[in-house]
Amino acid sequence: MSELQLSNDLVQSVQSALETHDERARDPGIMIQYLAALTGFMLGQQNMDTASKHELLGQLGAFSKSVLDDVSGPQTPPPAQEAFGIWRAPKQDAD
Repeated sequence: MSELQLSNDLVQSVQSALETHDERARDPGIMIQYLAALTGFMLGQQNMDTASKHELLGQLGAFSKSVLDDVSGPQTPPPAQEAFGIWRAPKQDAD
């Protein structure tokens, strides 16, 4: 895929356009649903066979996840905590 130029201004412009269409798009969950629906709608109108559309949609999903991970930043695991204990084998009953 080609290099894209994402910015907060672009996101705000898209969000404003969606809010003009439907004021409920102020809700981030609804706005994201619109974006997903637009992806499917636009892809569905392309002159491609269905299998190719599904393959491309899968690639776009993976791409979206990659962008999400990049924007979210590194996820640092919680610091390790020291633990101490003694394990003993369970006693077996004598027959």
